[in-house]
Amino acid sequence: MFQGLKKRFMQFLLWSQKYTKTDMLYLAHGGLWLTLGQGVSSLSTLALAVAFANLVPPETYGTYKYLLSIAGVFAIFTLPGMNTALARAVAQGHEGLIHSVTRSRVMHSFLGSIVALAGSSYYFLNNNLELSLALLIIAATLPVFDTANGYLSYLLGKRRFDLQTTYHMLTQIISISILIVTIFFTHNIVLILLAYFVPLILVRGFLYFHITRTISKNEAGVDTIKETHTYGKHLTAMQILGAISGNIDKILLWKFLGPAQLAVYAFAVAIPEQIYGPLKGMSNIMLPKYAVHASTETRRPPQNFWYKFLLYTSLLGIISLVYIAVAPLLFHTLFPSYTESIFFSQILALSLFTGAQTMPATLLTAQKRAKTQYVLTIVRSATQLMMFIVLIPMFGIMGAIVATIITNVVGVVSTIIAIMIK
Repeated sequence: MFQGLKKRFMQFLLWSQKYTKTDMLYLAHGGLWLTLGQGVSSLSTLALAVAFANLVPPETYGTYKYLLSIAGVFAIFTLPGMNTALARAVAQGHEGLIHSVTRSRVMHSFLGSIVALAGSSYYFLNNNLELSLALLIIAATLPVFDTANGYLSYLLGKRRFDLQTTYHMLTQIISISILIVTIFFTHNIVLILLAYFVPLILVRGFLYFHITRTISKNEAGVDTIKETHTYGKHLTAMQILGAISGNIDKILLWKFLGPAQLAVYAFAVAIPEQIYGPLKGMSNIMLPKYAVHASTETRRPPQNFWYKFLLYTSLLGIISLVYIAVAPLLFHTLFPSYTESIFFSQILALSLFTGAQTMPATLLTAQKRAKTQYVLTIVRSATQLMMFIVLIPMFGIMGAIVATIITNVVGVVSTIIAIMIK
């Protein structure tokens, strides 16, 4: 019976290809694991959000989000762009690069630790022991926290969506379970941060060594190593302004409105961000497919590219309308203390259709159009940073929401234009 259902499902996918103009078997294989992984991730993240909403005061949650934003800025020192460069290289057969990429990321991350230590010293001298200890934790964990997850990029390049998803789910479940137990017993922000960082480091470290122990260190030539490292640093440089602009909203809200209002904002964006999760994950399916042929393709979009883009955009528009309709029920049921966030969340959901820019953005990455990506990143990040700086002091949370929508629209329009320019 199961084989019969499987056969009919595969026949349906093959039949649908003439309408979607897409390799539906490949998409279903990757999309199945993506959906499963995102489902577990979303449920675990939702459980954590419910726990924070009902167990922790808004001031504590707001401070927690503020500190994670600070950590997000410092994470740029770990060369996050190396993840994409590594996935691209592995997809082209250079598996051994994971070792040199990880070493480079760890060494550069110590610069971030030094900056975080300076921040810790500043707060200590100003008699804020809580924030001083928090930044000390960030400084200590930075060299391993982000760099140890390179195995996920390796598995992405190998198209092992099953293992990538399984390991990601395992990490999420362990980390969030420990964090929920911690906030059940304490509201101490230092202990909460330890419960967030330490389990992730231990699990990621174990999985990294488990995956890489059998990978040869000498599979790539000198030129390939240099090219991958250079491209990874270019991608990281593109993300510097983005890392700042992507976290400055929470930092500014914490400064101008305080931690309680930051908590309101955090819950307003929480569910839309979870919807964006699988949209970003779609690039994991697209990148290996594009990367294999990137060296032989022209800069023209693949056949039926814009047709698929319109289908994708339409689907996101429908998802946006559904979320706007059900948002009040979700908040009253799960986050009754944060009903103030409902309207902000509904307004933000209007821009969910812009998530379709994942398609053209991934194509640019596969084609290694670094200059174009630089320009797009600067345009988007500068727009976001400027909008946040101008609108948040004037309009508070609504200013942050409007700034995000403007940035998303600018991002998708500029990316489309970049693809159309040969």
